[in-house]
Amino acid sequence: MTRLLCHLFAIVTLANLTMALPGPAAAQTSDRPQVGLECVSYGRGPMLECLIDLKRRDGTPLDNAQITLGAIMPSMPMAHTIKPMKAASTGRPGEYKGTLTLEMLGVWSLDVDITGPVREKVSRNLLITVCKGDARCAAPPAKAGDKGPEPGHGHGSSGHKL
Repeated sequence: MTRLLCHLFAIVTLANLTMALPGPAAAQTSDRPQVGLECVSYGRGPMLECLIDLKRRDGTPLDNAQITLGAIMPSMPMAHTIKPMKAASTGRPGEYKGTLTLEMLGVWSLDVDITGPVREKVSRNLLITVCKGDARCAAPPAKAGDKGPEPGHGHGSSGHKL
């Protein structure tokens, strides 16, 4: 019994020491970048053009990042998943741009996957609505209760000028 208690004490002590030591996960959390995201929709599809503002934790621009954008419609994930594409630098420090072709209006979950020089993945739900004529419409964050397109604005009629 005493031997078992000694082993148990050693395991508990080792577990407590391991939890107290900062490891790679703690360092990784402190290096998380700030990810700003602004998107507009326009044209057929509709198209979703996104501007990503990437900064280090200290607020300085994060250049030379590898960023991939993808989108999925949370209400119909098996039917509406957009193939990821790479975002490119705009030439401004820490600023990147990418365009996706969506399949319809409604709430879309946009994934921003950063693979270098840091690793981070951010998902934001956006509400894609009808644009008039050749206008560009802001794609604001979706709120609880936001739904898909109104009747008549589904697959065949995106509500965007064709």
